[in-house]
Amino acid sequence: MSGHLSISELGDILTNRNYMRYAIGNFVSQTGEWAQRLAVGWLAWEFTHSPLWLGLILFADLAPTILISPLGGALLDRMDRLSLLQWSLWAALVQPVVLAALYFTGTLDIWFLLAATVYLGLVHAVNQTARFAVMPLLVEEKDVPRATPFGSISFNMARFAGPMLFGLIVLVAPAGYAFFINIVFYVVFIFLMRDVVLRDEGLAPRRGRNIFSAVKEGFGYALTHPGIGPLLIVLIASSIGTRAFMDLLPGFADQVFGRGPEALSMMTSVTALGALAGAVYLVMRSSIAGLATVSMAASMLTGLGLILFTAVPSYHAGLAILFFVGAGLSVSAVGVLSLVQVAVRGEMRGRVVAFYGIIFRGGPAIGGLIMGWIAEWTGLRWPVAGGGLLCVLVWFWVLSRLPAVRRALESGLPEGAGK
Repeated sequence: MSGHLSISELGDILTNRNYMRYAIGNFVSQTGEWAQRLAVGWLAWEFTHSPLWLGLILFADLAPTILISPLGGALLDRMDRLSLLQWSLWAALVQPVVLAALYFTGTLDIWFLLAATVYLGLVHAVNQTARFAVMPLLVEEKDVPRATPFGSISFNMARFAGPMLFGLIVLVAPAGYAFFINIVFYVVFIFLMRDVVLRDEGLAPRRGRNIFSAVKEGFGYALTHPGIGPLLIVLIASSIGTRAFMDLLPGFADQVFGRGPEALSMMTSVTALGALAGAVYLVMRSSIAGLATVSMAASMLTGLGLILFTAVPSYHAGLAILFFVGAGLSVSAVGVLSLVQVAVRGEMRGRVVAFYGIIFRGGPAIGGLIMGWIAEWTGLRWPVAGGGLLCVLVWFWVLSRLPAVRRALESGLPEGAGK
């Protein structure tokens, strides 16, 4: 393949009816989720003015992934993946309905907010894994390396649009109206997924094996794979050390920069715009050659960017840095996912992407809880800088292993070691 994306290659993705229905629906629902996520974060800050509570809300949202995603991944390798995705969307819809009812009746408080966040975290543990597993089956196998970062464009456009939508909401109405918007956007995604058809891919055999054995097998495959294993370790450091800072931004907006919810909206949007730029860069690559090196370097540079962000006193300088932090986060995480989607065996896909999902969502939960607790004593800057330093140190660890990682993932032999 050439080093750049051709018009015909882009056309194969854009004219794929199944993929575009999914991409549009995914964008719409993620936009609503991001608007609601900022509303939840801001309301949690208004209720408590505590960085620890921001960390607890993040932990409640993402930590259930650690417990539920492995089982969800094993189920995805055994049953109809599209049906499981559709079921999980209906289950997720319940949460904004309940939050809206509590908010507009004046009964919402921090404990209801925490309980609703735990519920959605449990549902998202299955839903996000299902989205990861379904996406590559919407396109031809040859288009998977491109479709993965293209899907990230949709995700990061939502990360930009959702905070901007939240910013518009708080200009004209209370923050709780984001719950209503999220309800409508979920219904749109459910409608679009009704007639989607997936490419056939073999499911894992069930004979003589219980689901927990299947989970263990999937984790063993991922961790012992000479390419996937090291990448996931770097992703752990990135998720714990850098991704968690996003949910501490309400505290930065108010406590560090002395601004309101419009600053939170702007900081989140600029980070998402950088992430979108990173995803576009990945889409323009039509080869995975060198992608492991790029992804690892992006993780290290993100860490350096966060250290710099915590050191500047200026809000506007912080915004500029956040753009590059967002780009680094996107290139690192989506690059790893692209390599995993290409390298993994079909019957292992659900469990391996579940492991990815555990790290992607569970890592920030742990990192946010730790950072929020430390910030109670030191302020917000020091724990975020420490997370950035963690990513830099892990990059030095993986540097000597990079040639072996590249041979395992970029050789065009996805059936390689790790069986």
